[in-house]
Amino acid sequence: MTRYLKTAFAAAAALLAASCISNDIPYPVVELRIANVEGEGFSVSENNVTSRVVTLTLDEATDIRNVKIDAVTYDAVVHSIELNKAELLDQVRSSQELTGTFNLLSPIYTTLSLYQDYDWTIRAVQTIERRFSVTGQIGATEIDTENRIVRVYVPDDTDLGHIEIEELKLGPAEITTYSPSLEELSGSSFESVRFVDVTCHGVTERWMLYVETTNVKVALPGSRPVAEYGYGHGAHLRRRVRFGRRAGIPHQGRHGVAADAGERLRRRHPDGDDRPRMENGNQSNGLTVYKLVPKKGLFAGHTYEFRLLVGGNEQGAPLEYTAPAGNTIPNGDMEDASMSCWTQNNKTAEFWGSGNNTFTKGLCTQAPFAGGMRAKLQATSAVGVLASGNLFTGLFQKDLITRGVVSFGQTYAWKARPRALKVQYFAEHIGPVDIDKKFGAPIGMGDQDRARIMVAIVDWNARREVGSGTEPPTGTWDPQEAASTEQGKIIAYGSLFIDESSTGDRMIDTELELHFYDREAKPSGLYQLVISCSTSAYGDFMTGCKSNVLYIDNFEWAY
Repeated sequence: MTRYLKTAFAAAAALLAASCISNDIPYPVVELRIANVEGEGFSVSENNVTSRVVTLTLDEATDIRNVKIDAVTYDAVVHSIELNKAELLDQVRSSQELTGTFNLLSPIYTTLSLYQDYDWTIRAVQTIERRFSVTGQIGATEIDTENRIVRVYVPDDTDLGHIEIEELKLGPAEITTYSPSLEELSGSSFESVRFVDVTCHGVTERWMLYVETTNVKVALPGSRPVAEYGYGHGAHLRRRVRFGRRAGIPHQGRHGVAADAGERLRRRHPDGDDRPRMENGNQSNGLTVYKLVPKKGLFAGHTYEFRLLVGGNEQGAPLEYTAPAGNTIPNGDMEDASMSCWTQNNKTAEFWGSGNNTFTKGLCTQAPFAGGMRAKLQATSAVGVLASGNLFTGLFQKDLITRGVVSFGQTYAWKARPRALKVQYFAEHIGPVDIDKKFGAPIGMGDQDRARIMVAIVDWNARREVGSGTEPPTGTWDPQEAASTEQGKIIAYGSLFIDESSTGDRMIDTELELHFYDREAKPSGLYQLVISCSTSAYGDFMTGCKSNVLYIDNFEWAY
């Protein structure tokens, strides 16, 4: 009987094991992406693989109600298994047809399917340059596109019964008609609101035009008149606005302004230039970089004094202008205890991430030091390889037992050019290299290790993935060595190497000066921000000191 029971139990166990093997084999994880969208009258301005949103920027003349998409291509990221990508892409299915003509006043929503489902959105944005100006206008034109209202100001002694129109453009150039026309409006009365029917692509919108009087005589173009200011007949602002020191703000010189902080202060003359002043910086590996010139131009959050000169004589009292504040860096003070970077869940980090995982849980923790809560980066080793302490803007996941992947970059509403990144650090220990897998790092066993803090403003179509572990790293990049990656261009970068342990017991204030590769890219919400901090600069190459400790805190821009 006992023998019979043993045999029965063995058979049941074998059946159970066979059942487990049959039912527990998972599908491979294949992340499906929209790689590109091709068509007429638009370009792809952003492809956010995190939110799975593709943004099409339409040409001004494109009819947003009839956008022609000719082709949509896919990409796939295969996790944890070897598969033929080309064969996989042939099997991708979309829940709706993505080629044809679409009304993109509403986004296209689709689900890409293979082994798993991924929801994607294709949306459109369109900027139409609108202008309206009159003779004798004070300040900039106010245009409310949502309510279709245009408003300008003129001196209070202006005859509203006879207003000369200099420019009227409320729709795409060359394909928009107006009723009444510019010629019919010019010289007519604006004592009350004037209605204009604007027709394009067969659609007519009614706009309201207001010309209002003000006792302001000089205003900052780009905003409503801000203060009463009189000047004699024939006076103008052409290269005659003089800036000076006010409340500790540096003198700005007599050569006009180059504003760049949000709502900009600009001169109203034909040869005005509203770009920030830049000069050649250091040459980096044969690449030309530029840096902002101090005391030339407007900087976010600073207050400036200006005076009007007529015939070399100052007229009236000085006025002040405070440039709008610049950007902040989310959770830059490291005080939020709920951030993903302190945990092992960094696959969907909102902004700050780290390489914490089940093998190395303490690479980035929130810890007290020198009277405040800081990010503590602690290096260690696991299964014979180096694990550098790290903190970065991006995502992290393990795709193999001994390999991790960092996806660098977070979308960022960049709106003013900073001159530097300010940060505090304290290097509790930076020792000599005691782990070196010889994967190509420029330092080796016994050399002094170096920690690194790096920042980059980038124009990428996807995050940059860097993988490292027991094999040579993949995807490594350095903004100091190249002005672009496969994902797109690098607009600006700053870098700091720390090659020795700090002394004392206080955080050290430092600034990473920004070097610009691209002087033309204007601040907007279409770019991404990369900040990366590591206890070993070459940790991706598995080279460094396994006992390094670095405290980091208080990230903010310097303008």
